Amino acid sequence: MKFSMMRTLLSIGVAASMTFGFAACGSAASSVEKFPEESITIVVPFSAGSGTDVGARNIQKLLTKELGVNILIENVTGSGGWIGWTDVIKNSAPDGYTMGMINHNFVTGAYDDVTPRTITLDDVQLLCNQVIDYNVLAIRSNETRFTDLESFIEYAKNNDVLVTAQTSGITDGDASTAQWFNKTYGTKIITVPVDGASDGRSMLLAGDIDVYFASVGDVYIQRQSGELKTLCVFAPERSKFLPEVPTLKEINGGDYIAFACRGFFYPKGVDKAIVDKVLAAMLKCMEDPDYIKGMESMGLQVDTTSGDAYADLLNSQLETRKEIWGIK
Repeated sequence: MKFSMMRTLLSIGVAASMTFGFAACGSAASSVEKFPEESITIVVPFSAGSGTDVGARNIQKLLTKELGVNILIENVTGSGGWIGWTDVIKNSAPDGYTMGMINHNFVTGAYDDVTPRTITLDDVQLLCNQVIDYNVLAIRSNETRFTDLESFIEYAKNNDVLVTAQTSGITDGDASTAQWFNKTYGTKIITVPVDGASDGRSMLLAGDIDVYFASVGDVYIQRQSGELKTLCVFAPERSKFLPEVPTLKEINGGDYIAFACRGFFYPKGVDKAIVDKVLAAMLKCMEDPDYIKGMESMGLQVDTTSGDAYADLLNSQLETRKEIWGIK
């Protein structure tokens, strides 16, 4: 009798456990199926008005419509993007409601000689790239000390020249370009720290720095308005947005290519079904003709590389930078 009762109780317990388990699984599946049910935040780790920020805001409205919830943009600046990246990766719940924007500088963090980063691409789930934006050398249109690349190089050999960078050393593309010029031509370019490309542009226009290493998208509008002049582009061929601007190689045979690639990521642990759903929505938005036209009106070249190819794209300039800075 006691054994029969125990068996009955055990049966009830197993049944209850199975019922609870099925309910929990059903609840999880239902939660993913209903995603998203609240606003999604995109953390931009650079200042408002930077190329990264502009890209996020350009897709904001379309993604809001596609996913059916508000898409919020939050600028979390500092340390060349690492304040924002660390915040998303270490402090965000992996529920799909917080994502970040990532760029080519992220992969250099482990080589920072001041603050080596322990976070790598293994700690993120990449969604897709958004933009390929080749770098340029720009000056004020009323600049008289130098008017082309060759006169700039000659001036910078004999005079200190100020340019902005978001960090120092290998972790920043503009600082790496400055270092390449110094090593290649014997120039005396000094970097001044800022939080984003828009800060550097403002400082150039105000006369606080001498030249501006940036991306096509960072100078396109000001160049169209006549405020800035572009001396060269660090690309394998001329930019379709600046067709009259020669490449560095065309001018003097310089073999240096640099670009920004900016896209989206989730922290590790977000459900794959959510990742796939958000990625599909992003890719659909980026095919919208008005979106592409809007991006191109600001000199931003749309690129939707995803998967392993996206990781390869982010890593593609690492060896060049290691060589520039003498890192093994």
